[in-house]
Amino acid sequence: MPVKSTFSSSLLTTRNRSKLGIGCATVFLLMFVLAFGGFGGWGVYQQFRVRHFLPVEGVVTHSEVGVKKDSDGSTFYPNIRFCYMVAGQTHDTGQYRIQVISSSGRGDKQKIVRRYRVGSKVQAWYDPDKPEVAVINNSFSFFPVIFLAIGVIVLGLIIGIWVWHIKGGSLSWMSSLPEQQGDAARKPRGHDVRLRPFKGGPHVSSFSENVMFCAGWNAIMWTMALVLWFVVEKNEVPWFAWLTIVLFLAVGLYLIINTIMMSMARVKLSEPTLTASVHPLHPDESFQVRFSQRAKQPVYVERVAVRLVCRKSVTYHTGGGGRGQSGTTTDSHDLYEAEHEIAREIQVDSHHPIDVSLELQIPENGMHTSHAPRNRIDWLLEVCIAMANWPDYTETFELKVN
Repeated sequence: MPVKSTFSSSLLTTRNRSKLGIGCATVFLLMFVLAFGGFGGWGVYQQFRVRHFLPVEGVVTHSEVGVKKDSDGSTFYPNIRFCYMVAGQTHDTGQYRIQVISSSGRGDKQKIVRRYRVGSKVQAWYDPDKPEVAVINNSFSFFPVIFLAIGVIVLGLIIGIWVWHIKGGSLSWMSSLPEQQGDAARKPRGHDVRLRPFKGGPHVSSFSENVMFCAGWNAIMWTMALVLWFVVEKNEVPWFAWLTIVLFLAVGLYLIINTIMMSMARVKLSEPTLTASVHPLHPDESFQVRFSQRAKQPVYVERVAVRLVCRKSVTYHTGGGGRGQSGTTTDSHDLYEAEHEIAREIQVDSHHPIDVSLELQIPENGMHTSHAPRNRIDWLLEVCIAMANWPDYTETFELKVN
């Protein structure tokens, strides 16, 4: 009894620390979303405002290269002001752009300043709702869009982390304690055990993750394309920028078509079922795997293959010790793999499901299943289903080797 109580307490502590880690990561990432997304969103809003400004003629009253100094060095911006008249009232509040962003490179700013010398007349645009706001340059700037895109990507990352956690994915890298160990060893070995789909670990792609990636990619690309098309003057965007956007949209269209076809392919077949004759397993042990899958609609299956894999994943710390300079990277490689074809060129319908068996063996020197915060060993069964005229898709199931 004391051992069981201690183990349960340790597991509870691990889960609590994992939730605490996710919460801290969420707060930290939300700061990026608010900083980048807020700055970018406000900038895009200002860009839309400028498109509705009215033309006015002004006279430059101040023109020089402004300098901003901080601990990282100096940045420069065109510090230009001009006066203009609206409805009989003179304003001396005009500036070069609605958002003046400083950057490195003094030469480019000097060229701008030389074009607008003090006393010269300029074509400007003013806000009809706030006549005291006017600009010389009303062209669209890409900087706010870039910052907004970064905020959207980070927000998508936060949503993905929580979806992964709710689905039961492994987030042990957020906890200083190892994941549950020895639970399978305490349970008696079962017979004809239905294997569970593999949800955790790196380099495992599921259908829902493909859908999320497709949606995120197209949301960002189409947003940028629509902003360029409706907000920016066509002659202000170079041809190579349009070509890049078209290529990215083509990739997004391919992802949409592939996702739709994969959805239709999965609709034709029910979820596959894998059953092991005995589980958990031991090294140098043979076992029977039964694969069954029913068809919701008649479909021609070209090939069904099962791949037995032992995968090792190691997480490393990267970067220096300074703030914001460290990170982690995960390296995965297969220690063992064996592929077996279990079906080829069969017609599947509601009366003739796929129902085949296969004998597999864990190698004699096979490593045990192990899940630690930075080092894990997974035994997997990857089932690849190839249907005629439809995209292939893979379902992954987990094995335990004790």
